[in-house]
Amino acid sequence: MTNMEVAEVVLQELLSSGVHEFCICAGARNSPFVQIFEKNPHLKAYHFFDERAAAFFALGRIGSTRKPVAVLTTSGTAAAEMLPAAVEGTYSSLPLIMVTSDRPKKFRGSGAPQSIEQVGLFSYYIEVCFDLDQENHHISLKGLSWKKPIHINVCFQEPLIDDIVPELLVPEKSPRTKFPEAFPMNMKGHIQTFIEQHKPLVILTTLPEKVKGPVSDFLSKLKAPIYAEGISNLRGDPRLIDFTLKSGEKILSKLFDQNACNAVIRVGGVPTLRFWRDLEDKRKDVPVLSLGYNHFSGLSREITHFLDLDDLSRIDVKFPRMLDEEHWKMDQDYFLKTQELFKKYPLSEPALFQKLSLRLKDTSVYLGNSLPVREWDLAADLKSQPSRMVANRGANGIDGQISTFLGWTKAGQENWCLIGDLTALYDLSAPWITKQLEPAPLRIVVVNNKGGMIFKKMFGKEIFLNRHDVNFENFAKLWNWSYSCWKDIPEKMDLSQHHMIELCPDENQSDLFWQEWDQLS
Repeated sequence: MTNMEVAEVVLQELLSSGVHEFCICAGARNSPFVQIFEKNPHLKAYHFFDERAAAFFALGRIGSTRKPVAVLTTSGTAAAEMLPAAVEGTYSSLPLIMVTSDRPKKFRGSGAPQSIEQVGLFSYYIEVCFDLDQENHHISLKGLSWKKPIHINVCFQEPLIDDIVPELLVPEKSPRTKFPEAFPMNMKGHIQTFIEQHKPLVILTTLPEKVKGPVSDFLSKLKAPIYAEGISNLRGDPRLIDFTLKSGEKILSKLFDQNACNAVIRVGGVPTLRFWRDLEDKRKDVPVLSLGYNHFSGLSREITHFLDLDDLSRIDVKFPRMLDEEHWKMDQDYFLKTQELFKKYPLSEPALFQKLSLRLKDTSVYLGNSLPVREWDLAADLKSQPSRMVANRGANGIDGQISTFLGWTKAGQENWCLIGDLTALYDLSAPWITKQLEPAPLRIVVVNNKGGMIFKKMFGKEIFLNRHDVNFENFAKLWNWSYSCWKDIPEKMDLSQHHMIELCPDENQSDLFWQEWDQLS
């Protein structure tokens, strides 16, 4: 079989398995694939020079379309650039398909140019690896779980273009990819027993769109207090608003210290809040029931973890677990005191998030790293919810966040990305893809507090902060984006189609806000 025939087999299998979008990082070794895409312009392809950005962009597309996306790279370290995205894909249950081209197998271990050990490169972070060449070219994606990335390594002989370039057919009907979001109910009795025996706090986090209805139905009957992360997309749900804690994380320890709650029900992905980590040590004896959509429980200790979400509305809640009036008043008091701090320190970072959230109702919002996620959950207005919200939080901190955002954007809707300054610097090549996207207003807000300020609260030592004096105007100019610098949120936002906003909080006000917030009682 020729190189071109092997490349055709691989691409036809991907098309038959429901892959309809491809990210191509062209090089010499993957030229058989590149030539096929040139001859088949009906295939949806995005073109990149940066494999790392391409892989994170693909994660954004997978999260947005709920369909697998393939990234095609050349050989050598080009393949290794996809490892961070493979890690994130694993912990977010996103089936990133990595198609790496390779030199013939005889070069392995020789140290010959562009010959590295590509098979095994992704280790734990793939479901399966196919190692193909002209002699061994069988590939089938049937029976996969689609819960982890997939690696397809293809060895090409020279001459690379050794046959006619084939035309590919997209099947009229391809099988629906089974994402891990809908399973038959099998734990009804256990859940009912758990809620009858405990006074639970519900931690609500990332949810697939299809299960939001059943989850909302279940929680509206349970009536237990809910800490709703913004990325759950149920934070301002009218059916849950009366049971949603409004004061942020501060009240959670009080609820457990005062025995208002004595157990946790986690619904959705792995939570991002600090309290969840406390369940490993400070509160390791608190019973936890985890209801997710992948096999990760999110804790190192043994807990009860189920993969069922879609039929939660069938759970019979005999005894609603309402919080007593005293503790709802405590939550309201913390909330009102926090609102006063927003007014007292209007140029602090949390206050700017609160004001910005009022303007982002019914838009798409992407939260790009730990600090924006946590500050949104503390400060964002409950009644001004975005139409959709997401964050790349399976395992990620600051890697590939702008690229993921651009992959996740939705045509015809205003799309906002809120990220930190170091996060933006980590992904400077991301806007390359902008001109290949369908028309949509894109806004990237870079919160420039001159370093990694999340560590200032954690450690209080300069060595952790990576202080800098960078501004982001030239970043915007590099990609022909419009630019604004805000020290406060303007009354009127006069923004261009693609706009980069450098948001510069007052560091002194931010420090004073957090000092007083920590002292609230």
